[in-house]
Amino acid sequence: MKSGFLDVLNQEQIDIVLKDINALSDWWIPRGIYSTEGGFTPNQSNPVDFYTLGAATYIDGISSIEEYYRYTKEQNPIFAQYFGGLYREVMVAFDKVLGRCALWDHLAYPGFHVFSAKPNEPPKMATKMYMEQPSATIHLDLQHEKHEFLFDNSFEEIDYDNVLSFTLPLYLPMNGGGLNTWEEESMKQYEIDNEYTKHMKELDYSQWGDYGEPTVVPYKVGQMFWWTGKLVHQIAPGFNLDFDDKRISLQGHGVKCDGNWILYF
Repeated sequence: MKSGFLDVLNQEQIDIVLKDINALSDWWIPRGIYSTEGGFTPNQSNPVDFYTLGAATYIDGISSIEEYYRYTKEQNPIFAQYFGGLYREVMVAFDKVLGRCALWDHLAYPGFHVFSAKPNEPPKMATKMYMEQPSATIHLDLQHEKHEFLFDNSFEEIDYDNVLSFTLPLYLPMNGGGLNTWEEESMKQYEIDNEYTKHMKELDYSQWGDYGEPTVVPYKVGQMFWWTGKLVHQIAPGFNLDFDDKRISLQGHGVKCDGNWILYF
């Protein structure tokens, strides 16, 4: 498994991206809390501030792949207009360590996780509790499987064994954020001994299976974390969150096709 951090954005660039994300708040898709019965379904009686800006294979591709492709067709031209500079910075950074990357109109361009109230709206009461618990699923990134028929019909050489995942944090809670990982010794090189890490190791993850203490990869805004291969992981919860704490990140995946990495969400 390959992995690493890449410096991508400075604070001035981050502020511009955050401003554009807020400008597109009408495009934020409410996602709600995951359940094994209903997937990601907003709870109207007890809603949380979890949105994606952009179609997400792991949500939309499960409920309806046609819905994912409909979102893709609508959003990609808008995302190219607002986030073209961001995508260029990401691809330039990847070019140094992985090789050439490209966007593909058939798949949704990399999008955003938004754990935040919408502009000019108060934070929803349940959000803090949701973000402080290990509520996110523990999983492998297998999004490419939903699109293999597209890849197989469009490219000749495709590497499904070393698929790419990446997160570029744009805004993190005051006490930190990161990625919980299991079953991968190489992740220990990134772990930092601090209060955030200690708290992550004290949480109970048994709702997702026989999982003990995670190895915690800490995030830093503007710095992209990436890996290739199969990594058991989870969005790490928040710690002692303020009521209005936020977590906003660019999310994406990649498949190497005919020598180029196709990036998508």
